[in-house]
Formats: sequence, structure tokens, C-alpha cells
Amino acid sequence: MKSIMPGTLPAAPTRINRRLRCASLLAAALLAGCAGPVSVRQVSLVHSYRAATRTALAGREASDNALIVLRRHGLLPLWRNQPDRAIATLRAQAAGRDDEADVLFALAELSYRQGLRHHHAQDFLAASLYAYAYLQPGQANGPSPYDARFRQACDLYNLGLAAAFPAPVNIASQSRTLPSGTLELSADPAQLRWHGRVLENIRPTATLGVGGINNVYHTPGLGEALTVLARAAPDAPGRPASGGQTLQHAGDHAPSAVADIAAPAQDDATRNRATPQDQAPPEGTSDGSFVIAEKLRLPASLVLEIDNPRAQVLGSHPSGRLVLRIMDESPDTPIAHARVPAAYDQTTARALSLVDTALGTKEYRGFFDGTTYDGTRPRLIALNPHHHGSMPVVFIHGTASSPYRWASMVNDLLEDRRIRNHFDFWFFSYATANPIPYSAWQLRHAITEAVNSLGGVQADPALGHITLIGHSQGGLLARMLVINPGDRLWDGTAGRPLSSFHLNADTLALIRQTMFPTPMPEVDRVVFISTPQHGSYLAGKSIAQFVGGMASLPLRVTETAREIVTGSGDSTHVNNRIPRLGSVYAMSPHSAFMRTLPTIPIMPDVHVHSIIPVCGAGRDLAHADDGVVSYASAHIPDVESELVVRHSEHSTQSNPFTIAEVQRILLEQLAQAPPALRQAPPRTDGP
Repeated sequence: MKSIMPGTLPAAPTRINRRLRCASLLAAALLAGCAGPVSVRQVSLVHSYRAATRTALAGREASDNALIVLRRHGLLPLWRNQPDRAIATLRAQAAGRDDEADVLFALAELSYRQGLRHHHAQDFLAASLYAYAYLQPGQANGPSPYDARFRQACDLYNLGLAAAFPAPVNIASQSRTLPSGTLELSADPAQLRWHGRVLENIRPTATLGVGGINNVYHTPGLGEALTVLARAAPDAPGRPASGGQTLQHAGDHAPSAVADIAAPAQDDATRNRATPQDQAPPEGTSDGSFVIAEKLRLPASLVLEIDNPRAQVLGSHPSGRLVLRIMDESPDTPIAHARVPAAYDQTTARALSLVDTALGTKEYRGFFDGTTYDGTRPRLIALNPHHHGSMPVVFIHGTASSPYRWASMVNDLLEDRRIRNHFDFWFFSYATANPIPYSAWQLRHAITEAVNSLGGVQADPALGHITLIGHSQGGLLARMLVINPGDRLWDGTAGRPLSSFHLNADTLALIRQTMFPTPMPEVDRVVFISTPQHGSYLAGKSIAQFVGGMASLPLRVTETAREIVTGSGDSTHVNNRIPRLGSVYAMSPHSAFMRTLPTIPIMPDVHVHSIIPVCGAGRDLAHADDGVVSYASAHIPDVESELVVRHSEHSTQSNPFTIAEVQRILLEQLAQAPPALRQAPPRTDGP
């Protein structure tokens, strides 16, 4: 027997192992050769959908539809290495072929992909043109709406325009360079005028994100979704030459919502030199209590129309026109022999209107600084011009709040075309720590000015059907406009008749206007939301009283309070009594004001509704509350409807059940309105 040296292996087994490996590889190759090149495997529904909907719109590889066209034309390798040359070659092969529509779609998607790669406006513009030619809107032989490419082509067109016409969008006649020629565009300058306003600062909404609003609504269609700023034109009809304003179309010299709300508050000395707020302004003028927002934003759509598009886009000198559409006036756009839906982004326009008018920047300042809205800033703001026949809805926010809190509700309500066509939305702002009767008087004054500035009920009967929607303290302000207390409110609060006080004429006038209100005949309906009809238990707590005492009050209010105290023959502890005038103390269930107000009935001809949120679901209503107001306090008898919103805290304005109830109430009001108002024409009148 042969001995094997340590560290060596026999040669024979090595050769055998090699032969086995070669045999295995040969067998595998033979087996593979027997298998067919086509296979079918099981995939998930998600995988199947992702593969079918892959598109350059998502910033990835082009869709299978575009790749198929490239393979058919032998251009896929060229696309991988020289994409611009591949597009030019495919374009040259497009005309007159049976697959012309397929090629146009591929050109649209491939051009859009190049736009994403290089950020060139000309590529995006070419993508829009090819997509438009593929769609052939308004013409026969267009693609089936069931074809996935139909919706993708609409998106390629819309987003291509958004990238080709960035902010600020220039809607004017112009020449634009394309990768393969020049595009001549015409635009009618008259379309930049709208109801006496100039449309400017035009911005695409595709790259804007909205926050703080529950639902973001888009209207599907064709066109670049825009938001446009409608600024009052200097030559608007009926505008005073002296620099004043007509409230139907707020003028350049009208108080700017941003300037007036965001500017520093005037000091009391300056304010006292101004016209007293209880005195009516001179005939034909306005004190600015009511304005239509200077920064009025409208949802719009830009459509680039091309005649005979399939022939033009493959030429070197195509031509088209830029057409601007405003949403409520043009839900669709006429193209060729059809009306094509226009694309809009209405929620973004509404959100920008709220942001531009700075309606939410003074929530806490509006509580701690009682002079915030005292004669220097508009208290009642309309985000749109009044339309004849539209009934005003006034939203009144609560303590330490702002009109921002109505954003989700208003956004949802405006999606109902019946509401959009028959109601105008106004927003009231006020210093929420001020005495409730004082803020209610400001609300009354602002509404009166609004109605008068719009011609009055005689000019538009819809102004006599106002709905007040008040949240929390805002509901108490609304109640003050629909009661006729006589001397009951004063006597119950002050504890003695007004005649027993020794007061000067100005103080007496203010007291009579704030504590002896009369019902406003224009108010048709009131909606109370989370309203402490019998007071808020939270307002009665010592910490709330402490915070409320930190708020400053208008000089006129504090001077009136001092005179009332001294005029009653008691000048002791004057400073300690003045903070009790504030709204926080008044909303305590133990205050004389809150014990008196619920005893004064609401006028019987006013329609009254209550929306009362409560935390949780199973609690007995007698012991339920929303964290601020108990159900027992918010409940009042003899209302036309009462909705208890379960699982909702005090700030229920964004709750879908609350919004649905307000929608129901407004539609009920519309159904009960006089026939002339129910039949008011929708807002489709052009500029």
C-alpha cells in the first residue's frame, strides 16, 4: 500500500469532482434549452396595478405604452443613450402612420420625462402640445376615456403647462421656443378683467400644498389649475374719484385686509382723535367696518388651445391661444364642437384667500388687546364680491379664535353648488376679551354698514335674509342681535335702572347702543354652535378669571365703566370692578349678565338652530360637556333643530357632522326663501 505524504490529496478524486461539475452544468443547460422563453407567473394585485400604471408622471421610467412605441420603431437603445435624439427621430416618423396616436402619447410622456431630467420649460411645453394632440379635445376620433392613457395624457398636459408657465404666469401674446421649432401664442387681454377687477399675480397650484383644511378639493378637467388675485381696477364703474371705495368692488384705496389687520394697533390717543365708532360716518362714506378683501383669490384654469392639433404639433411653427377661465363662471371651456371640463384647484385658492387676508394672525392678540379691532381695522370681511340675490352668511368666531377656524367648514360648504350660488360668506373678527354687549354692537354696526354699502334691502332683498353662525362666545354675540330686551338686560346686569345714574351724554349713548339692543330685521336665521347660553363652567374658574383680567379693554369702555361706578355714587375699588366687564367674567354662570341674558327670548320670527358637541358617546346628556361648555348650558328650548355631536370637543367647526348640519340648515333656508331668491341665476355671468 502506497503511503500518502501529509498535505497532499489524491489526484483521481479531483478529476472526478471536476467531471461531475461539468456534467451538472451541461445537464442544466440542456434542461434550460428544453424550457420555453415565455413564462407566466402569479403576481399580486398591487404588483399588477403598479406595473400597469407606471408612468413618467411619477418621476420614474416611462410607461410600457411609451416603451412599446420605442421598441416598434427600433428606438429603445437610442432612448437609453441619447433620449433627445430618440424623441426627434420618433417625431419625424410620426406623421401619417397608423399608430400616430400611440406615437403622440409616447412623445408627450418622453418629453415630460426629459423636462424632469433637465428642468427645461421647452420640454414641458412640448409634452403639453403632444398630449393635447393625442387627446384632440372637442374633435372626433379622440381616445376612449376608458383608456388609461386618456387620464395620463390629461395630467401630462396639465402638469406640463404648470411647469412651462410658472409663477407669475404671463397670459399674453408671446413666442415660445420648442425643442423642434417655435410656438406662437395669442391671448385676449380682455380676459384679465373680471367684474371691475384686474386679474394679476397668477400662480399655478400644482406645486402648492395646503395644510390646516381637512379636505382638499380639485375639479378634474383640462388645463393648468391656477389661483389669481382679483384687484379692484382704478376705473371700476361707480368707484369714487376721491379715492374711496364701493363695497361691491373694493378699491385700491380701500382698507387693505392685510395692512389693516396686521398693522400695529393705534394707541388710544390716536384713536380718540378718529371718528367715534358710535357716530355714523358722513353720508356716502365708510368707516371700514366692512370690506371686501383686497387680496381676493379666485380658482382659475389656463387652457392652451390649438386648432387641428395633430397636424400642427408635428410642424415647426405651431400656433395656439391662451384662454383663462374662472371657476364659478366657466365650469367648462368650449373647444371645437364640444364643451370640455376645465381643471380647477378650488381649495388652494380659498386657503390663499385666508392666508393673504391674515385672518388668523390675531387670535391671542385679539383677546389680550381690546383695541385690536376697535375702529382701525375691518371687522367684517367678505372674501368675494357680493352677488345680487345671494343671502349673506356671517361667521362669528369664539374666544381667542379667528376666522381661520371656519376654513374646513367653508371649504366643504362651497363644494355644494347650490350654496355657492345662493349664499355669500362674511367673516367677523373682534377683540374677544371685550364686553359681550360691546362686541355685539360692533357686529351690528358692521352688518348695518355692509347692507347699506351694498344698496340695502330695497336694492337686493337677499340682504334681508342674513344667517348668523356663531361659535361659543360668537353665538352670544349673535343672540344679542335677535332679542328685544328693553331695560331687562341693563337692570338685571347693573342691578338698578339707568335713570338712577348720573352720566354724560356720550356714556349714555354707548350704554343704550350696547345694553338696550333691538332685533336686526335683516337677520333671518341663527345657528348656535357650542354656545354657552347659560355660561361656561370653565369661565367661572379662578384661573380663567385671572387670564381674563390680564386683557386690556378699549379706552372708551374703561372710561365708561369708571363713570358708571362713580355715577352710581360709589367710587371705591373702581379698578377692581373694571375687569368684570370683560367677556370671560360675563360668561361665568354666576355673572349677572349670564343670569339675565337667557331669560330674554329670541324673536319668534327668527329661525333658531343649535349644534351642541359633547365628549364621548355614552354619557347622560344632563352631565355631558365639550370641555368648555356643558350640554345643559348650551341647550335652549323651542329651537327648530338641535344636533348633538358625539365624540367632539368644543372646537367642533371642522367636525364632518357639524359641517353637514350647517349645510342642511342653509339648504333648508334656501328652500324656504322667496321664489325670487330660490331662482336667482347662478354665477355664470362673464366679465
